[in-house]
Amino acid sequence: METVNGKICISHAELTGRIITTSNLNALVRKGQVNQVRKGGNGRTALYAVDSLPLKWRTEVYRRYPDLQERAESKEFVDTIEPDAKALDYFQTYKLADGRNLPEDKVLEYASNAAVMNAFRRCWEAHVSKRQRTGKKAVAAKEFWARAAAALPRLADSFPHSLPRSARRLQMKFQEYLQQGYVCFISGKYLNGNAAKVADEEQEQVLTALLAHHNNLPDTLVCEGYNRFAAAKGWKSITAGAVAVWREKLGTVIRAGRLGVSNFRNNVTMQVKRSRPTTPFLMWSLDGWTVELLYQTTKTDKKGHNVTTYTNRLTMVVVLDVFNNYPIGYAIGTHESPALIKEALRDAARHSRELTGEMLRATQVQSDRYAIKTMHDLYAVMGGKVTPAQAHNAKAKPVEPYFNYLNTRYCIRCNNWSGFGITSNPKRQPNSDALNRMRHHFPDEAGLRTQINEMMRLERMAKYEEFMAGYGKLKTENRLPLSRETYLLNFGVETGFKNVLEGCGLRPTILGVKRDYDCFDLSFRDHAAERWTVKYDPDDLREVLAVSENGQRRYMLEEKYVQPMALADRQPGDAEQLQRVRDYNKQLETRTAERMALAYTATEQIIAGTPALRGSIEDRLLITDSRGQHKDNRSRKRLTAADIDALEVEAIEVPITAHGDSDTEEFNYSNF
Repeated sequence: METVNGKICISHAELTGRIITTSNLNALVRKGQVNQVRKGGNGRTALYAVDSLPLKWRTEVYRRYPDLQERAESKEFVDTIEPDAKALDYFQTYKLADGRNLPEDKVLEYASNAAVMNAFRRCWEAHVSKRQRTGKKAVAAKEFWARAAAALPRLADSFPHSLPRSARRLQMKFQEYLQQGYVCFISGKYLNGNAAKVADEEQEQVLTALLAHHNNLPDTLVCEGYNRFAAAKGWKSITAGAVAVWREKLGTVIRAGRLGVSNFRNNVTMQVKRSRPTTPFLMWSLDGWTVELLYQTTKTDKKGHNVTTYTNRLTMVVVLDVFNNYPIGYAIGTHESPALIKEALRDAARHSRELTGEMLRATQVQSDRYAIKTMHDLYAVMGGKVTPAQAHNAKAKPVEPYFNYLNTRYCIRCNNWSGFGITSNPKRQPNSDALNRMRHHFPDEAGLRTQINEMMRLERMAKYEEFMAGYGKLKTENRLPLSRETYLLNFGVETGFKNVLEGCGLRPTILGVKRDYDCFDLSFRDHAAERWTVKYDPDDLREVLAVSENGQRRYMLEEKYVQPMALADRQPGDAEQLQRVRDYNKQLETRTAERMALAYTATEQIIAGTPALRGSIEDRLLITDSRGQHKDNRSRKRLTAADIDALEVEAIEVPITAHGDSDTEEFNYSNF
């Protein structure tokens, strides 16, 4: 079935099947009673106008094909519809004003609209072109769009669309499509919104400020606040339901105000994924943690009553080697402070010596920004590079999740466990009634310190083998020793007093005991007038560091080796130590003599080159010659000088004007 020149036609096969015989049909055509619109042959199908059939057979055709007219009219357009790939790509990549893409069903719907409109355009252009060639009058546009609108329900079976069913509206939509293109099919609710009450930028800013309030206001209060603005500005009022929609729409913008910067950085901003260091000592991460274990303590109040509290906790600063989360150092205190951080770094240096035989630094040290100005120099001592983590971003530090690991691995097993923190789910917290009954069995502060130390001992023991296996792969360029001098300068304990150099060296009082230290550096004794501050390691008193008052001179001192008086008491090594002292003294005397010889030589050269200093220097200084003579040299130089003066006097004549007979006379120096 199809329509030709506005006429509904039926094919020869459909008509001669069970409606009319071929002979009867041919006879009717010959008599002119049936109009044959198109002859068959050469691949074409013969078509006959349904309206030209006699009433008997025309009625049978409509009975057998009730939708004949509809199918015939739609077939004109169905055969010309082709999927529009460009339209499909356009709607799939289209971005709405709020950044969203179109829903998938709308993409297919709008692409089908474009495909149907393209078919209508081809049919209309073909119809007009054919009529222009034949010279016949074209079908009126009104009639064409009426047939097109009637065909839309049939076209929807293959191409689901949303085109208007009215012929006039369909024609208007077609003109709109020719002018605007694909965008004309997109509904207004996806573009600017239909009758939006929050329509301009100023209204949206007011609503954003209310939604981002730090009190995290509910939708009803936000609605009330916005409507007060709306009444003053003449805007449309909104409902709490509209606020809920905008809360979801502005979720990213208002999150920092509602939940804080930390929440925004941890849940919204893009996170960087990193791999662990390949060996130990490449990166240390440190931070403080309030250990989730309770202890009891008793204090006396103002009235003299003893009051015991059971909700006390200690703080632990952990220096974590990120290679396998090995706690290379830690320190326990009542609260986090620069002193506690320093103690944790000191423990890291000492423990590195216990593991490897020498104190090592890390290639990189990461910390938070707590007291960063005070601690930066100390961090630089313990690491080649210092990289403070971003403020308010817990995910930036590997040590943060390590604390949660300690809490769930060790602390949760203890009866004095306090829980996961106040922000955690209450259902995961310990039973407060049970804790209250067991509070009298909580350890005191010393007991809790022992508890924490045991926890860290088990943690180190569990990761020791993996840590040492990784240490064996540490490259030479990443092996950064920490010198004994640097360690004592930054982590050494001071005696609290100043010491001066004595014949036996320095004698500081350390841990209540007078101890003797000396230095084998020859220049140390050049500063006998200095007052020295002694820094020491309580765990190793074999060496100390002496620092001058201005901090510009530092010397490493060794503990004095005690030699036995009696030869019979001598032990192996005594002779070597004694010879070491003798060699030092010999070098010191030789160095002193060389410096004095240089001084004498320089002085003699100065005297020889300065005549004014010769007599005065020899008169004041009893400096002998190589034969031990001093007076003869001095007399000889004096007589030689006198002879020279006499010769100079004889050679001088002075002219004098006289009243006597002689014009000149010899000048007599004795007159002066």
